Amino acid sequence: MQTLDTTVGDVLTDFNFHRARIEHYLLRAEECIQMARYKTAQKAVEKVFSLEPENRAGKSLQKRIDYILATLTRNGSSDVGGDGSSEQTWKRQKRHALVMVVDQDERILYALTESLSKHGFDVVAAGGYDEAIEILSIMNPQLILSEVNFANGPMGFDLYLWIRTNARLQGIPFLYLATRVDRETLIAGKRLGVDDFIVKPLDEGIVIASILNCLSREKKMRS
Repeated sequence: MQTLDTTVGDVLTDFNFHRARIEHYLLRAEECIQMARYKTAQKAVEKVFSLEPENRAGKSLQKRIDYILATLTRNGSSDVGGDGSSEQTWKRQKRHALVMVVDQDERILYALTESLSKHGFDVVAAGGYDEAIEILSIMNPQLILSEVNFANGPMGFDLYLWIRTNARLQGIPFLYLATRVDRETLIAGKRLGVDDFIVKPLDEGIVIASILNCLSREKKMRS
């Protein structure tokens, strides 16, 4: 027969494990917001609510994510760099195009989200093909910056081809990020119509210049 102390100890262990799971998902949601992975942040908050439906921190995060997603969906002006700024600050700051970044390396997503936000761009990010498709079902970015090869799942070329066969999205400028660009990859990309390749490790100045140049070309073509 279990002693009272043992029973209480088991209850406390279960409680601590429960709280640890909640804290884990809250932290994960914050991390995803920092790197502009708002749909993934939303799913982390849903995990929190599955464990504690009335969690106050989760509700606060959900409100924040909903606001950002609604703003980006209508292509409004918001600072989405994940620095915790107020909505009033977001609305006051002048913004440019919405750029979507797709890369499996979260360090790159953090860095690019910070860099692009600093230079006045709205940013939304994805960690792979499926997440990118989910975002593109509700948003119209003005430019996409994507990894060429993902460790798991479809390659960046699959994402590019999916976009080019989608009537709503097919005109979006598309830039590739690559650790190295061999001759075959470069030829394939050029034949498909990829706008440019940016080689890693990324240089902030080159990334921003490439984006601005690409958007400028697109604007001239439309006019």
